[in-house]
Amino acid sequence: MAKKETVRDAHVAEGKKLLDQWGINLAQLQDRSISVEILNERIGQNPTADVALAALLGDYPTPEAAQALVAWDTKTTDKQLRRAIHRSLYKLSQKGITIERPVQEPPRPILAPVEPEGYLSPIDGRGDRLLWLVKPKVGGGLHYLSAVVNESEGMRYFDAAEINRKALRQMRQDFHSRMQMSMVETPWRYCDFVMYEGYERAKAKGEKEIEAYLAHRSHLLSVPAQPVAVPLPVTLDRDAIVVDDTLLQTSVQLFEEPELQSWFFDHERAHRYTDQISQVQESPLILNRMQQQDRVQTVIDNALNEVFSGEQGAVYARRLEETALYLAATDRLEAAKRALAVSLALKRNTQGGKGIPFCEELVRQSIVMHYHEEKQHEQEESRGSLIMKPAEFAARMQAAQARRQGMR
Repeated sequence: MAKKETVRDAHVAEGKKLLDQWGINLAQLQDRSISVEILNERIGQNPTADVALAALLGDYPTPEAAQALVAWDTKTTDKQLRRAIHRSLYKLSQKGITIERPVQEPPRPILAPVEPEGYLSPIDGRGDRLLWLVKPKVGGGLHYLSAVVNESEGMRYFDAAEINRKALRQMRQDFHSRMQMSMVETPWRYCDFVMYEGYERAKAKGEKEIEAYLAHRSHLLSVPAQPVAVPLPVTLDRDAIVVDDTLLQTSVQLFEEPELQSWFFDHERAHRYTDQISQVQESPLILNRMQQQDRVQTVIDNALNEVFSGEQGAVYARRLEETALYLAATDRLEAAKRALAVSLALKRNTQGGKGIPFCEELVRQSIVMHYHEEKQHEQEESRGSLIMKPAEFAARMQAAQARRQGMR
């Protein structure tokens, strides 16, 4: 130990000689003839001078000296110099100087836990979407968990298997070839949340086919599923989208996207509205076309309020938000912005979908499409039927009477 101290003292003494030649000493620091910044300029010019500078700063109890030593400590790899720095920092702390060291990140574990991966499909007109979770398994290969989850009904189906990377790539390619759509990479926590939420909803309805889901989930995840908001990318700025009126005004263009062309109402939902419109047009109390148009608009307004308010409105808002995520992931940023604009408008609108072009078009086109289909079906049935409905009989009688009057 005595020999080491002798060597160290010799280095400090040799370094002090250099400092004296440079005109650097403690008295000059104390009377502010030189500054700590000037000392920093001398760092690295000579190893023994560096050791002497570190020792000198330890005798100068100021925050500036402490900061200089801490900064120096993070840069040097010289063991002897670092020891001199640490001794000086200790001396400063003993004199009441606070030593503020930079916060260091904890070392990462050598075997960091392997994160799962998530994949998501677009939502179809029925509210179904496909989700995948995969995670590398010990010994090679992947644990694979797949589920079809409906927005309202919950989990319809799930599957679990052990696959490899080649099979996963092939499955994505097959999905794209078959459906002309993509399974896009999505944060796994969101996929897990949607799956689990769907499982709970289906379980509450008494569905038995999904009971083994939790057991298969445990092969990938040991932590409970947590509620997660739709993980929108940073390219979708909510604040900017809310104030951009053109996005909402052009939201009807969303129906040009293949994934949204199946969103129109099914027959069951549309029938109640087409039936009301049929009653309006067949009613003998309606005197003119303008009255009919007013009554039809009332039916459409009621549909906009019923479909896009309350729980159903929340479902559509989330569907559009998730669609924005999907469109952005498939490089359709403008369409993604429109989808998010409609979602945000639904969340703040007090009249359901009224005044939102996308919603109005969805309702109008759904009703028109099913109305024409029903009328065509009725005409086909009437051609082969001997039974005439009262409305049809009355219409024929009025037509015959008009013809007779015209012949007089």
